[in-house]
Amino acid sequence: MSSKKILFMKSGSFSNININVQKFLEHEYPDYKLETIDAWEILKKNIRKYHFLLNIYFFLTEYGMEILLGQKKWQQSYQWFFATSYVSILISKEIKRMNEGKEYKFTFQTQSLFNGKINNIPHFIYTDHTTKTNLLYPHINPKQYIRSKRFIEKCETRMYEDATLIFTFGTLAASSLITHYEMPREKVIPVFSGSNVSQPSQFNSQKYFSKNILFVGVEWERKGGPTLLKAFRIILKSHPDASLTIVGCSPKNIRMRNCNVIGKIPVEEISKYYDSASMFCLPTVREPFGVAFVEAMNYRLPIIANNIGCIPDLVVNDYNGFLIDNDINGYISAIDKLLSNPIKCREMGENGYQYSLSNFTWEVVGKRIKENISKVLQM
Repeated sequence: MSSKKILFMKSGSFSNININVQKFLEHEYPDYKLETIDAWEILKKNIRKYHFLLNIYFFLTEYGMEILLGQKKWQQSYQWFFATSYVSILISKEIKRMNEGKEYKFTFQTQSLFNGKINNIPHFIYTDHTTKTNLLYPHINPKQYIRSKRFIEKCETRMYEDATLIFTFGTLAASSLITHYEMPREKVIPVFSGSNVSQPSQFNSQKYFSKNILFVGVEWERKGGPTLLKAFRIILKSHPDASLTIVGCSPKNIRMRNCNVIGKIPVEEISKYYDSASMFCLPTVREPFGVAFVEAMNYRLPIIANNIGCIPDLVVNDYNGFLIDNDINGYISAIDKLLSNPIKCREMGENGYQYSLSNFTWEVVGKRIKENISKVLQM
């Protein structure tokens, strides 16, 4: 008798992605009971203290030298402590122990932090990144972000090999899986992602005349905030009535007129800033998948961003925004072009909205995933 249960495995909120994945699994498989496991909760409740003492050795072995040499930020040592191969293997073993003897139609995990494969049950991964994807960004030092060689060999590669299919947020991660990890092309399927911000109930057509440039990002440096600030300083000379709104982070020592730092706020409060901006600008230098870009498209904002990572999946140059080759003059030109032409802003914003409806909603993503799972399982 076929099992009527599905096991969903996650780690924390994953920037509010996991709640949406859980919702589409429940929606697409209404006849199945969905059970959920949180890897972070396993670490807190099921792993004994002596395991953490043992992990000190793996932390120092895998990341200690890079932190000492400044290749990884020492302020992020806590994060790297839980990124060892030892922790990943502990979580994977505990998941297998907890579910030994249970039957599921299939198992489904988000991210590539642990191996959720259980015995002979079909297993699917939905991830925004691989460790080696960091090698594909031209403007970063990959050692700042990349996990250890031992993690890649003992954990990550094995989890990809064990997966029935691997769904990716974008084509960059898919390319990395095929080229860096030698996964069969037919096993890797880009399905994109939806938005975490609710759709606007009304359309504010006057916002394109506001000359308000919006930045939304938690990591100011990685998201290219300093580049945008330099460009904005020059933009103010030709557009003294322009403004810049920074949401998600609070960079220090910004003393520039017409620059409003909002800082970190609840997700449900972000929509009003999308609704009052005329464009969205995020010169990010590393982007697994920019959910904020999808949110901006849902609010009909033209986008200006770096031509790196997954962003070409989201932004079609001169259609719903502008792709810039990490050139500050390119940003100044693109921002000036949109500030000077509110009609162009509106046209690009509408293009992005239609593009998003076709590709970047959780309903569309859920159906893509279900369609491919059904092909494999003949459901």
